[in-house]
Amino acid sequence: LPTSSAGFLGMTHLLYGIVSPGSWRQGSGHPHLLLPPGVGDAPVRLIEDGGLGAAVSTLNPPDLAPDLARVLSFSRVVQALHTGRTVLPMRYGCVFSSEGQVVNLLRARRECYAAILRQLEGCEEMGVRILLLERASQAVPPFCRGSAIGAGLGRAYLAARTACYAQEEAVAQILATQTERVRQALGGLAERTETEPSRGSERPFSSLHFLVKRDAVESFRGAFRRIERTESARLLLSGPWPPYNFVAAVEHAQAFG
Repeated sequence: LPTSSAGFLGMTHLLYGIVSPGSWRQGSGHPHLLLPPGVGDAPVRLIEDGGLGAAVSTLNPPDLAPDLARVLSFSRVVQALHTGRTVLPMRYGCVFSSEGQVVNLLRARRECYAAILRQLEGCEEMGVRILLLERASQAVPPFCRGSAIGAGLGRAYLAARTACYAQEEAVAQILATQTERVRQALGGLAERTETEPSRGSERPFSSLHFLVKRDAVESFRGAFRRIERTESARLLLSGPWPPYNFVAAVEHAQAFG
């Protein structure tokens, strides 16, 4: 079974993504598309079995510890796969000790992977981040955040805590309302949507991920520009990307199953 990046000892095959070998898009070039070098400039190749392919490179374990250069190299390979084929992208750190383990993975999960690849066919991931304006995020005073409220005693302390919780809830409700408005405005142009709440940020935000058919990307951008002009929150658009946020559950099962 694959392992996460926490267990590199003895692991030499780094997995970038799962593809259907026969799924090159029209206009993407030669069916044996050359991929950019992978992590550590190692060549990337496809291990194929039963109608699926796994893009891997072989490395010494010390060369796998994540850093910015390695993660960027990994991302370039996934993007190249996505440009040429429908890809089920992995996140950095899915590694195997042998080519045989990769083949076993393809055989064990063939039906699951094939079904997901069919769902992702012809799609891009678009992202929208919703940032509350400064005046809304400041509705929660700085002393409410973290442990800044201190360890006061008595009724004044309890009253301050209660007020802080109420203000935080009010800001969270504002953000949830604006996020839902954006989701409804853009969701009709997407095959699927995923919502990601903010975590540990002093300025509240949320992220929406949309799985959009390639021929609908320009319409999606146009719809975003229209809602951007009417929303009080600041909206940031990103993409198109490989569909990372639409394979998370499968990826988790792979890395830790």
